This record gives sequence, C-alpha cells and structure tokens, in this order.
Amino acid sequence: MLKVLFDYQHFTEQKHGGITRYFANLVNDIENRNDVDYQIAALYTRNFYLNHLKFPLNNQAGDFLFQRKLKRQIKWNQRYSQYQLQAGHYDVFHPTYYHPYFLKYNKKPFVITLHDIIHEKFAADFNTRHDAPIAAYKREVVAKADKIIAISHSTKRDLIELLNVPEAKIELIYHGIAPGNPVIKPAAQLSLPEEFILYVGNRNSYKNFHRFAEAVARVMQQHKNLFLICAGGPRFNDDELKYLTKLNIIQRCIRFDVNDDELAELYQRAKAFIYPSLYEGFGLPILEAFQNQCPVVCSNTSSFPEVGGDAVLYFDPTNMDEITEAILHILANDGLHTKLIEAGMKRLLQFPLQGSMDQTINLYKQLI
Repeated sequence: MLKVLFDYQHFTEQKHGGITRYFANLVNDIENRNDVDYQIAALYTRNFYLNHLKFPLNNQAGDFLFQRKLKRQIKWNQRYSQYQLQAGHYDVFHPTYYHPYFLKYNKKPFVITLHDIIHEKFAADFNTRHDAPIAAYKREVVAKADKIIAISHSTKRDLIELLNVPEAKIELIYHGIAPGNPVIKPAAQLSLPEEFILYVGNRNSYKNFHRFAEAVARVMQQHKNLFLICAGGPRFNDDELKYLTKLNIIQRCIRFDVNDDELAELYQRAKAFIYPSLYEGFGLPILEAFQNQCPVVCSNTSSFPEVGGDAVLYFDPTNMDEITEAILHILANDGLHTKLIEAGMKRLLQFPLQGSMDQTINLYKQLI
C-alpha cells in the first residue's frame, strides 16, 4: 500500500485557510481509498479541517504547552517531522509549505505544490522576519523536488519563467471544488446590512485593496445603502482606518472573522463578490462564489480568466474607472446578475474536486 507523509508546516500556522483546506481534502480523499494511506507528521495542531483526527498532544497537556505559543508549536512539530522522515515509514513525502528543513532527512521521492509566485513578484509585501526567507526557501525546495504541482497554467508559466523550472518537472493540477452538492441557504447567523458587496482575504498591496476601496467610495456615492464587508484577513490597521476615514466610508465598512459556514452565508447574501488582486496563483474564492450563487466581478490578470472563464465580469485592476464601472454595472443590472450566477454554476463543472484528488494520487503513484 502506498503511504504518503504530510508534514506539520501549514497545519501548525493556519487554523483556516486555502492551503490547509487543500491538504485536508487530500487527507479526506485518502481515507476513502483502499490502496493509499497517509500520516501527518505533527504532535499538535488545532487546524479546523483536522478536528476529526487524533494527534499525540492534542489534549490538555498540549494546550498547556502550546496554546498561543506558535514558536514552540513549530519547534516541537518540526522535530517530530524530522523523526518521522528519518524513520522512513512512507513512500512519498508532500510537505505542506516551503521550509527546507526536511531536505537532509528525507530519502524518498517528494512533491511540492507551488501555490503562487507572490513572494517573488511582491517582495515588499513580505519583508518580515517570518516572510522574507520564503522566496529563497521556495527556490531551494523547488530545485530538489521530484515533481512540482502547479495549480494553474499561469503558475506553471511563472515557474518556468521566474524560477527556471524545466517544464517536464511540472504537473498541472487545478484546485477543485465539489459542485454536485445542492446549495443550501444557511440560516442567518450574521447580523448583516441589507445591501453589501463582499471582499475576501488579506489586504496586502498586491491585493489592490486601497485602489479598490477608492472605487467603492465612488460607488457608495450613488448607492447610499451599500456596505462593504471584508471577510478574513487581519483587523483594519491604522493606515487602513485612516484611509477609509479619508474616503468617508469607514462607517460602511465591516470586517468579520468567519468560519466556512459564515463565509458561505456572506457569499449567498452579497450583491457581488469583488476580487481586485493584481495577482493570484489560482483564485479559489472565485469557485467558492460560484458554488454559493454569488456573481463575481474580478481582475483580468494572472490566473483569473483561466479560472473564471466567461462566468465573470472583468476589469483592469490598475484602472480605477474600470473597477468603479464594473461594480456599478453589476449592481444596476439584474439580468447580468442572474446570467453570471448561471454561468458560474456551469463553470464549476470544469473544476471537480475528485478530479483534482485523482490526479494528485496518480502523481504519488508515478513517483514510486
């Protein structure tokens, strides 16, 4: 039986998030197979997607040792991961992020998933002690990986052009989502304004939030009851609060920390989901919006057209007027609203979760 080892990295640093959900989907799929097994090399994790699994220190002792002590979690989990790598009771290793700690311990084939080239393209956004080394880590790991999973043609092109990776080493495997489940409108959990547009995720400079906020301010001048809801990401910082105040929209901007059910509710009740990023490796929120019957208005750059196809209203993210006009257009046009929702549901069929899982498992098998 093929055995896959996943490491601790993103399962330690994220409670929610796209990358850990990606790996949790793989874990859940393997649990339903008879020819593949897995192990997650972690002593302690409170990742939401792994709540159903048992880890050696997911108990009161672990909470005492590790809660609110991320550095300690990382240190212990990394040592445990090193131990499991040296033990060698696995066939393929799939690290969950780019730290190269494992290179001197791993003796089996390994595959790395390349989610984006954001750290290389937007280095100024990632200048903290934690983030600054990631680009260098990525280059080292990518160079030594047996296979690299690219999650879009856009990311594959970046790998070849920016990291000089041979095309033969890259496997294109799209993210997937389960479109077959009927959309269930959740009972209202959140206290929300009647009319709002939705923004999801962090607000680093490459996310283009400042330009987007200025476009929203223009839209709000014509739509007096419209709010902006930001789901996820950190709390508004001082600069953002000053900027939103200067734009005179601070009273109509709301930020939520949300779980998956609450995020689904936001998609389902929003007038539109707006995705103004300058660059994304894939853009999974587009598929999430499709699944929850929310019209999508987004940038025309990087992987967006590849994912959104003809089910999205596009704009140039560097053009303030285009962003403003696109948002006004979706708010004023009920026919377009309905058309995009219908097109989005059809577009989902091109990104089946099971197809993504099957391709990844087949890649593991090829490596051995």
